[in-house]
Amino acid sequence: MEKKYKNIISTCIKNIKIEDNKFILETKDGEFYAPIIKGSVLCNIETFEKKIVPISYLENNDLIKIKLIEESNSIIEKIYINTKYDIITDSSSEDYIS
Repeated sequence: MEKKYKNIISTCIKNIKIEDNKFILETKDGEFYAPIIKGSVLCNIETFEKKIVPISYLENNDLIKIKLIEESNSIIEKIYINTKYDIITDSSSEDYIS
């Protein structure tokens, strides 16, 4: 089954929390979530340069864009962020910044 997407929403993060196997973003435009299965959050977080980054890059008051799955008004498929730092290498388990 092919996934269909709704419009992308530009918003600001008010709060980040985890409840009942859900990764929840409370934003100025409402609450959105991604399911957590076996410890993995089922959404990608990408920079505008198309680099996938970990959840730790999200902070309160960040401006983000959220792509939602069409069948739901609240399930996140992707989160797009504008990074504050440049990623030097992807080969290590640690994030290096310049």
